[in-house]
Amino acid sequence: MPSRKSQTLIQLKNTRTEAISELFSIADSYGALPGIESKKDLTMLGRGKTGALLFFEASTRTRMSFETACARLGVHALRLDGKSGTSLEKGESLEDTVLNVAAMKPAFLVIRSSDELDFEKMSQQVPMPIINAGWGLRGHPTQALLDAYTMRKNFQKCEGQKVLIVGDIRHSRVAASHFELAKILGYEIGLCAPAEFLPEQTTAKVFSNLQDGLSWATVAMTLRVQLERHTSSISLTSYRETYGFTSENLKALSLGALIMHPGPINHGTELDSEVLRDPRCRVLDQVSNGVLIRQALIHKICEQEMA
Repeated sequence: MPSRKSQTLIQLKNTRTEAISELFSIADSYGALPGIESKKDLTMLGRGKTGALLFFEASTRTRMSFETACARLGVHALRLDGKSGTSLEKGESLEDTVLNVAAMKPAFLVIRSSDELDFEKMSQQVPMPIINAGWGLRGHPTQALLDAYTMRKNFQKCEGQKVLIVGDIRHSRVAASHFELAKILGYEIGLCAPAEFLPEQTTAKVFSNLQDGLSWATVAMTLRVQLERHTSSISLTSYRETYGFTSENLKALSLGALIMHPGPINHGTELDSEVLRDPRCRVLDQVSNGVLIRQALIHKICEQEMA
């Protein structure tokens, strides 16, 4: 029987295509359930189990979708949001916090943190699976998975899709995970951003002009401008005109393409509010699909514990 640790998800680069297909199939089955009454039996899977959600960094969509996934499966979520009200205020390290929570023996740990905490090291020190809910600049695998799942639901496959990522790619853990996932699922990545936003090294196609990139893409994904990570000043007005997802700029994107954003959105900078009403926009679908993907991940952990 596989160990519990086989459900650990810190990076995607060593993930098998078959494992992702199975995850998507489980997500499909949960998404197809018609109503609340039919979902009552699902809580048997997680009954008596706890899951620790350790969010050392702020989050809305990721944290609440994990909470929702736990609730749907009957898993009691133990939540830690930042330092306030915890021993972190007294000087306890992030590592000690994780080890102490792990000693309470939850079924799994969901962790969001800066690079200060080494997820790989922690995985060697705790007996239960760790799910990466955002690790510094290194990766955000569940976000990449839900993005790919959204593509699959719209196009029936990810293979062959052309995903244009626009914006602060250098500082994006979402983009970091997409670079890994694209190699597994067979979609191509293109980049478009100011020079200071691009990775220092990349093998991806780079577009200097947004319209050229949009004309190429089947999926256009824009990222939050992370002003807090830049030392030089950035003209947001100029950025919006050149790289913003405005109705005018998006005329270059085909009618059958998708518009995506992992959130949070800086309205009027990387994406205009009216774009959310564009029929190609899948921003809120991404959020809904995020619950299904995280529910599928927790399902796999609970199922393995019952085996």
